[in-house]
This record gives sequence, structure tokens and C-alpha cells, in this order.
Amino acid sequence: MNQRHFRSTRAWGAMLALLGGSLGLTCGNLAAADAPAKPQSAALAGWQKVVARKGGCIMYVPADWKVDSLVKGSAGLDDNSVSAVVSFTDGMSTLAEVKPVMQGMFKPTKTFEDSAQRLWYQYTNAGRTGYYVGLPVKGGICGAQISFKPGKETIADKVAASIAAGS
Repeated sequence: MNQRHFRSTRAWGAMLALLGGSLGLTCGNLAAADAPAKPQSAALAGWQKVVARKGGCIMYVPADWKVDSLVKGSAGLDDNSVSAVVSFTDGMSTLAEVKPVMQGMFKPTKTFEDSAQRLWYQYTNAGRTGYYVGLPVKGGICGAQISFKPGKETIADKVAASIAAGS
């Protein structure tokens, strides 16, 4: 994995871990809009399972992605065109607690789902498109961020749809 990708993946992992102890507040539900894919818990054929650092959450990524051995729960392509990190936070139990903090840091540009079962939206950060996906699971919240360049939307959609409880 190249140094640039390692640093960006490491920064995402550190940010998600930091958020684990500091989220609060409440929110209402909005209707889902234009979801690119429905959530799925089964592995896609030939894809690899990535487990969050603390366990409790998983995502699936294509076989050609490199799973980071130093930053558990993160993976991406060596060319840094798409990457993702999944984490488990045990300090909260609802998306209402997560939503104001995540949306305060990463302002949504498009919302795919905003329900008690899943928060999935698109944002732009440092000129790149990203997704935040969160869902409540036993004992906490699974959160994932997927960052991608133009042309990688289909893969990002599939990774986002694979976020699930698990170990």
C-alpha cells in the first residue's frame, strides 16, 4: 500500500475511533431518497470480508482491494481511487446520537436513507466524494466511510450496501 493511501486510511480510522466516545443529541427520521442499492448482509461472490477493529461490524470489498494490516477495518485500491473504513462504537445505541455529529463534520449533499435502521448519505470532503453509512447493532453502532473518485460510484454503492453487524 502506498504511503498516501496509508495516511488517508489511517486518518479516517483515527477519526472514526475518536468519534466513538463523543457523540450525542437526537433527530427525527426523513424518508429515504434515491438509494443506489439495498443493504445486503451476504458476501458478494469473490469479495473479501473486512472486520472493524473492535469487531461487531463488517463490510465486504472487492478481491483486488488491499486490506490494511496496520489499520484494522480499512481497505482500498493501491491507486487511492476508492477506500473504506468500518468501525464499531460501543458508546451509543441509536443513529439519532450519531447523525448530528457526523452531519456536522460531513455535510450531506444527498441522502439515500435516514431511518432508525440506517443512515446513509453522500458528502464532499477535500474535493472527493464520500459516503457515510451507520446502523445500530447489538451493543453499539456500525459506522463506515467510503471515499471515492469519479467512476468508482458503483463499487462504492456495493461496499456501502454491505455494511452489517458481524465479526
